[in-house]
Amino acid sequence: MIGIRRALALLVLSFFTLQFAVTGWLGPDELQALYVALALCYGLAFFAVAAEWFWARWFAMGLGNFGASVGLLALIKIGVEPMLLFFGITHLLISVTLMGEGMAAKYEYSEATAERWNFQEESIVLMRRAVRSAGSTLPLLILYALAPRGEWLHFGVLAAAILGFAGLIRARTWGPILLGLTGAVCLADGLGLLGPPTIGYFMIWPDVPGFYGRAGVFAGGLMLVMLPFLAPMARYLRTKPARA
Repeated sequence: MIGIRRALALLVLSFFTLQFAVTGWLGPDELQALYVALALCYGLAFFAVAAEWFWARWFAMGLGNFGASVGLLALIKIGVEPMLLFFGITHLLISVTLMGEGMAAKYEYSEATAERWNFQEESIVLMRRAVRSAGSTLPLLILYALAPRGEWLHFGVLAAAILGFAGLIRARTWGPILLGLTGAVCLADGLGLLGPPTIGYFMIWPDVPGFYGRAGVFAGGLMLVMLPFLAPMARYLRTKPARA
């Protein structure tokens, strides 16, 4: 049932791509950039899963984890809110439908991936953890950077995160490093170390109550992207003098 499961994941991704795009088009002007960016994020996941890019499954599952967490947070904070409950369940469906070795054989373990990238098993494990972390955190960064009251600092960290993600999926060392540093800046801002902390919110639909908090703290989760690479980097630095 790999084909059916992937079709279900694509259906959910396409739905939210259109949902955010339409909301951005019809919604308040101050939220237009936020919703359009979310639509582009989900659209990228849809296109990547459909094209069977090696990192697509991980990224889509990260988005699924993000949405499922929002649904759980809604259930805890405001009780059963139908729209947010639907948001959480459908995102959980993304993660569940893309799980399994059979699905992995279509992406990171496919012949096309082996021929082009020639990843070792350790590299695949590291990339999987990093891309899934990026997928679950990038929507939070969008909410942090493009919510009303955004400043140049917020726009700059969003641009840096996009560049870092591009480096990550191209297996460049600087990609996770840049994402980790971006997360550190967001966390520092959320804790008030760079001035008054940025207050943001999760507002998926205009008529649903939002969750207010220090948005930078949530966006600081981007540091998790760099975490799996710290040990390999340390081993490389220890062995480099011996090789010389």
